[in-house]
Amino acid sequence: MAHIDFHVVLDVLQAHHDGCPLCRFLGTAEGQYYQSLLYSWVGTEGFQDRFLAANGFCRTHARRLGECGDGVAVSMLYAPLLVHRRRWLSLRGRRNLFRRRRSPADQGRHAGTDACLLCKQRRQWEESFLGNLVRHGSVQTPEGQALQQAYTAGWGLCFPHYRQLRSAHPTVPHWLQQFQDTRMDDIAGEVESYLAALQEGRRVESGAPWKELLRFMEGTDQG
Repeated sequence: MAHIDFHVVLDVLQAHHDGCPLCRFLGTAEGQYYQSLLYSWVGTEGFQDRFLAANGFCRTHARRLGECGDGVAVSMLYAPLLVHRRRWLSLRGRRNLFRRRRSPADQGRHAGTDACLLCKQRRQWEESFLGNLVRHGSVQTPEGQALQQAYTAGWGLCFPHYRQLRSAHPTVPHWLQQFQDTRMDDIAGEVESYLAALQEGRRVESGAPWKELLRFMEGTDQG
């Protein structure tokens, strides 16, 4: 999923009406990333070099790698990383050498979101998806109308991804902004009604609005 174009965005919008389409796309894309890693990349020198230079995955993606249950792959990646981190410990007191070695692996820190290979890939996916959404959704063409129809028939972006879109693209399609504003108004109204019902002692349905509020505020990242 290295290349994201109009057709990919449209397919995702049409396939996912029960959550943030970008979150769902990322969940699927990350799953495919791990599959490629385990079955194609793990034994290649190029990937191992990049993995070491990044000082491994961030904690979240390292945990998800462990959940794949592939002990051979984890060992092939993290045994060399252990050597790098132990080497850094031996160099900590040698200040002149430490100053010349500034890569994450040489410093021995756990990879943060700025270094993690999968975090970087994830940001590229997000930027490409949102860029295509704005670019094609801003024009009155059959493609743009299809994108608008698919978007407004679905769940819309979660708040974190909508905030990211607004930060990266100051000018967004009016229909998209209107949809998100209406979505936020509806969620706020449902939560207000839910709280009022609780205060009055009325019975509330099991599908409580607070669950939808949390999904909207924090994302629905799952494959």
